[in-house]
Amino acid sequence: MPQLTAITRFPVKGFGPDRLERVELAAGQTLPLDRAWAIENGPGPFDPAHPAHVKKKHFLMLAGQRELAQVQTRCDPAGHSFTTHWPDGETLTTALNDTASHAPLFARLEALLGDQVRGALRFVQIPGRSLTDIPHPHVSLINAASLRDLKARTGQTIEPIRFRGNLLIDGLEPWAEFDWLGRDVMIGHARLRGQSRIRRCIVTSINPATAQCDIDLPAALMAHYGHADCGIYMSVEAGGDVAVGDRVEPPGLSRP
Repeated sequence: MPQLTAITRFPVKGFGPDRLERVELAAGQTLPLDRAWAIENGPGPFDPAHPAHVKKKHFLMLAGQRELAQVQTRCDPAGHSFTTHWPDGETLTTALNDTASHAPLFARLEALLGDQVRGALRFVQIPGRSLTDIPHPHVSLINAASLRDLKARTGQTIEPIRFRGNLLIDGLEPWAEFDWLGRDVMIGHARLRGQSRIRRCIVTSINPATAQCDIDLPAALMAHYGHADCGIYMSVEAGGDVAVGDRVEPPGLSRP
């Protein structure tokens, strides 16, 4: 029986994951605290007085600044503080909603990224929304069997975290998730609907342990499958509690 094997959020866009055992999903929302903050890379169009979705190029992001993978991170459960662990052993804890505490983190980022920093850094957020790559709320889902199939074809070790998905499931056939578009799926006590396939960019080529580009995964997907898609975006149609180990009920599967 298919089941949910991991839940992951990325509280600050471009930085590392928080791994969760359970989460309460709400209808029409993203995973709580997923991409709740971003760090603006120099002057940009984001207006905190009228916050709205802007393109990811205006923020620090792993696709543009792969050195960010060197920084291990953790956000507290309520989203008040963001802790970073640096390669030299230093640990910094930043109060996300207290601008006076941000300077030490920004100084470390400027030293790490050099001339990739285009100007003054600042945390931004849109209350009640996520700073994801697409404007509408979604939860991203990855099928572990699809990754195993890709691994078998490439001969490369491919960690699911490269794809920065929220929900990792197992127990399906490879690529079966593509058949869920426009259809409802039960995961735990929540009902989700497949919305679109996720077209992959160069960020998946970055090894999360070394921060090096060690395999061109978009090219590998294209070579082996004729597309660069992996995973799907899903909308939460009916909220509910979701936990690691929960049953996943694909479309057409009846409850016993």
